[in-house]
Amino acid sequence: MTDKLDKRNRVAFGEDESNESIRSSILKGRQGLAAKEAEFKWDNPSLSLIASALRILTDQNKILMKQNELILRELERVTVQPVKTKSN
Repeated sequence: MTDKLDKRNRVAFGEDESNESIRSSILKGRQGLAAKEAEFKWDNPSLSLIASALRILTDQNKILMKQNELILRELERVTVQPVKTKSN
C-alpha cells in the first residue's frame, strides 16, 4: 500500500481508502474549515492568529489532495483501452 503523505510524512489518506470514505472526509473537512474561517479575524495579526491562518491553509490543501485523488481514480477508471486497427 502506498499512502499519500504530506511533508511531515503524515498520512492524508490511504490507497485502499474507499472513494466514499474520501468524499465523506472532504465534506467533514469543508464543514470544519467553514467554522474556522467564520471565527477568523485579522484585526490583531499576532503570531497565534497567523498560525491559525496557516492551519486553515493546510486543511484546505488536504481537502484539495483528496479531491484530486478522487479525480485521478475516476480518470484511471474510465481510461479507454487502445483501439486495435486492422493490419493489411
